[in-house]
Amino acid sequence: MKEDTTPAPETVLRDREAELVGAAQRGDRDAFAMLYEANVERVYRYLLGRMGQQADAEDVTAEVFIRAMNALDTYKRQGVPFVGWLLRIAHNQAVNYFKKQARRGELPLLDTINSADDPAERAVRHIAAGEVHEAMGDLTDLQREVISLRFGAQLTIAETARAMNRTEQATKFLQHSALRALRRVLGRQEIGSHA
Repeated sequence: MKEDTTPAPETVLRDREAELVGAAQRGDRDAFAMLYEANVERVYRYLLGRMGQQADAEDVTAEVFIRAMNALDTYKRQGVPFVGWLLRIAHNQAVNYFKKQARRGELPLLDTINSADDPAERAVRHIAAGEVHEAMGDLTDLQREVISLRFGAQLTIAETARAMNRTEQATKFLQHSALRALRRVLGRQEIGSHA
């Protein structure tokens, strides 16, 4: 039996990223659509990790791509992959979103989780996600960012380091300290809920 050596679609896209960005910068809408498709899930997961609410993350994700399309001519690779540039825009948009919410005094509404599985299981997952999001509020900005990039956007250590403009070793250390701090906060929440 012959082994399939066809590269995965994301590998093909990564190899063609510079070409697609160049075409998109010249006004090729199909090229931008391919870049969107390749990166929208990572941006959304990053924002969901930062914001905790599906509707908020969806809204800000849309805004990120509108801003990216409008500022595409300012993107220059210079060692930062396209997704890193998008995540920097996402970070800035999330900060702006929170500032607007704070000025308005708004509290986020709880999202419903769209799933066909057991309602009790959905409720437990929703509560756990809410606890993690609440616990992340006790972390530093850098700790929240490294966790959101690594586990929300599912970037590698190398990609996270480039997005944060840090060395890989510094990023590993930051991730380790962020996870340790998150465990501590979640442990305090657990103890507080049983008191």
